[in-house]
Amino acid sequence: MPAGRNPFLRYKIINACITNKKKPYPTIDDFKTALAKHDITVGQRAIENDLEAMRYDKSLGYHAPIAYSKKFKGYHYTDPDYTIDKLPLTEDELEAFELIVESFKRFRGAEVLNQVEGMFDKLDKVVMQQVKPKKSSIDYPVVDFEKMPYSKGIEHFDKLYQAIIKQQPIVIAYKKFDELTVNEHVFHPYLLKEYKFRWYVLGYSERRRGKLILALDRIENITNKKIPFKPYKGIDVQKYFDHTIGVTINTTGVKEIRLWVSPSQSNYLKTQHLHATQQIISDDNSGMILSLQLIPNYELLQTLLAYGPEVKVLEPSSLKEQMKEMVSKTMRLYQ
Repeated sequence: MPAGRNPFLRYKIINACITNKKKPYPTIDDFKTALAKHDITVGQRAIENDLEAMRYDKSLGYHAPIAYSKKFKGYHYTDPDYTIDKLPLTEDELEAFELIVESFKRFRGAEVLNQVEGMFDKLDKVVMQQVKPKKSSIDYPVVDFEKMPYSKGIEHFDKLYQAIIKQQPIVIAYKKFDELTVNEHVFHPYLLKEYKFRWYVLGYSERRRGKLILALDRIENITNKKIPFKPYKGIDVQKYFDHTIGVTINTTGVKEIRLWVSPSQSNYLKTQHLHATQQIISDDNSGMILSLQLIPNYELLQTLLAYGPEVKVLEPSSLKEQMKEMVSKTMRLYQ
């Protein structure tokens, strides 16, 4: 939105002028000058309308005590302590913050979020003090988000985040779950990726001479490396995972995945898609046929297996055979 069309920015600038103790009693011209510093050009009539809105618009809730002083030929607040910056939040705003705070609590732990986390702790107290006593006797959150379990490796998040934004090469000591030895990767990090409450980092590994995805929970140590940074090459890094479920990128490339979905499961997958590329090919009493553009990987197999007999792979044949093998292995466990 252009700055001039944002009335709340204009109100904040007008408020700042009126509360400026070094230059009291601002005039219309003073308002114009202050607005112009924010690339907002408006006429006298528009400013007068803003002053009226700040005074009387009930939807704003400012009720600003703005008056014009004939003696000083400028505007002021009749209450010297008034400022729109100190106004209490409305009940609707507080309820919205309550939902945001509860959502944010799932992502505690990373140092890079500490300052923001402190802000949300304060908001949490405001919400508890102002919303709960007024609106209800209920003393618990009425929205239950999925709880983030303990996740080893979150302590590395901040160092990796800083290395990415500063384009700082690093050395990662990495130990796979099924190996006893620790391998070192001279690593040029590009992107942090979260999947099912676990964090991963995408970057270029000198050891592998190519892109590599490492899990944070298997990182033993990170140190800086004083060498030139190798920039990311290829498609937009933010689109790197656009055609995957999870984080595994196979060399097979993107395939058209066709699935049959049972009638009892169809409505669920219409209202919550398996993936952003999901398209409905057909839908009738015999079931629904879906098409997805994905790179076949282990995470996709896990996702489809979770639906049991409600979802069947039609194409490609290679993925169908993998599903058969996975189902056969599962059946053998129960024989």
